Amino acid sequence: MEWSQWLQGGPFLEVSFLLELKEEKTKTIQDIINKLSKVTNKVEIVDENVDDIIDFFDRGYPYDEEDPQSIHLHSLRLRLYVYLSRKRKATLQMEMVSPNALMVDFWFYGDEFDAPEWDQIGIKKEEFTGFISFLKELYSVYEFKIGGIAIEEDVLELFGFDETYPNECYRYENLSPDYFLKEPSPFLNIIWSEKHKKLSHIPYNYKRLDKEGILIETGSFND
Repeated sequence: MEWSQWLQGGPFLEVSFLLELKEEKTKTIQDIINKLSKVTNKVEIVDENVDDIIDFFDRGYPYDEEDPQSIHLHSLRLRLYVYLSRKRKATLQMEMVSPNALMVDFWFYGDEFDAPEWDQIGIKKEEFTGFISFLKELYSVYEFKIGGIAIEEDVLELFGFDETYPNECYRYENLSPDYFLKEPSPFLNIIWSEKHKKLSHIPYNYKRLDKEGILIETGSFND
């Protein structure tokens, strides 16, 4: 099955988070994939050639094939089923966005209505809490710096830059709550790890989690 046939149409709901790249790329990616089995919500990998996909990520590919000096992109995609209240198709995308930061992004078909022609189920309003629980569960397993839920946006939006990646501006240490707590956000929910910075003023409803996490309700699925 071609990639374009796995998830089609849109809009897409994205559950994404940012990790620090501390070890070599292959080990980091393998560790992320292995830990999927620890997530309470069952995550089933559809692709069979996972080792080849990881190897492709490690090697990378030039942004411009015509330019021998072109920067290399390190990216991969995996087709998944994620079991929330219902079994859903998802795409797991991982991108090396700077020399020390890795973005992990789960894509789901995000329309309210089903698309049976593509074997995709929509998201009913009462099902959205399942995605919040999924984000919290991901934090308990991966303990990322920041994660969030948004329609057609990933956590790079929370840096406040308008640059394509990879870019030094997306270094792990550059992401700060000073930006996303002050500026309007397209995100519905954000988890911030206070291991990186304590939050003194939060202009939204929030809830404290284990492992120094804080779940911030920056928007509503009903809006």
